[in-house]
Formats: sequence, structure tokens, C-alpha cells
Amino acid sequence: MRKDSAPSGFTLIELMIVVAILSVLAVVAVPAYIKYMRRAKTSEAIDQIDKMYKSAAVYYSTPKVAEGSGVYLGCPGIGMVDLTPDITNQRCCGGTLDADKDDRCDVTPALWNNAGWAALNFEMRDQHYFGYAFEDQLGVAGSSASIYARAHADLDCDSTISTFVRAGKLTREESTNHCKLEGSSAFFVNAPTE
Repeated sequence: MRKDSAPSGFTLIELMIVVAILSVLAVVAVPAYIKYMRRAKTSEAIDQIDKMYKSAAVYYSTPKVAEGSGVYLGCPGIGMVDLTPDITNQRCCGGTLDADKDDRCDVTPALWNNAGWAALNFEMRDQHYFGYAFEDQLGVAGSSASIYARAHADLDCDSTISTFVRAGKLTREESTNHCKLEGSSAFFVNAPTE
């Protein structure tokens, strides 16, 4: 004798429960994923500022002499190096500095061709999200001054700028006029993932 069995499959309630669970997971996971992706982009700024800072330490601690005379120049400064590239007004978010429209600044070697970036031996050779700036204040009277290595980006192209800054202190020895760069590895960060 054959028993009739109930039809196999999912009931409407079971399907609704599965859809509800997937919806909750999506609501939680998608924003977390987006935040994770933005945070991953910020690693560029930290790495590049670190390179800039180390290059500055080498520049300031290396003795320099005048061409021809060999006279010791003391502690010459780099001065201010403007934001390169200028990422304001969404220029790297599908704008004039983003030809392939991938929201990253294109490689433009001519932008890095100035004395400040040459002194720091710094340039971006790959597409990047951040623009970089550098400033020293060696012209300030006294035996110490500050330096600032900066990175700015509009990571999600909404005109909100992420900012990373690493500061250092330049100490000038009175007797030899040599410079020494000191500072912590800490960064000032504003709107890191916007």
C-alpha cells in the first residue's frame, strides 16, 4: 500500500524568513564593506607621508656646501610645496586630472617637477587618491622650527576632504648649524573615511 506524502518544497513563510535574514545581513554588511574600502584607500596616505617624512629627515641631516666654494650652507630649508596634484573641486573624481574616470588622480610627472619635490625625492608614479603638500618653517627665528607633511583626498567624490598630517620638529645645533628632524609617528587625521 502506497502512502501519499506531502508535497516537497518551501513554504511561503520559510521563504519570507530567508529573505528577511538576507535583508538584515545586507543592511549590516554593505555599509561595513564600503567603510572597509575607504579605510583601505587611506593606507596610501600613511605610506606616502611616511616616505616623505623619511626623505625630509635625510635631506635635513645631510650636510650641504655651496657650489664652487665648498662653503658649508648650514641648514637650508625646502620651504612650502603646494598641494600636488590639486585635488580640490573634484579634479581627481572624474575631473580634469582623471582621464580614465576611475576616481583616482592620473600619473602626471610634470606636476612633480619642482625643487621642493626634488629635494624630498618624492613623486607619485602610480594612480593615487591623495594630493600631497610639504612645508617647513626654517625661516622662523630661533633654533627650532616645524615641518608638516600633508595628504588630502576626496575619497568618495562628495567634496568632503580627508586630511592626514605628520609633523616634525627641526632642531638646529647652534655650534655646527646642523639640522636634525625629530617627531613622533603619530598623524593628525580629519575625516579619514569621510
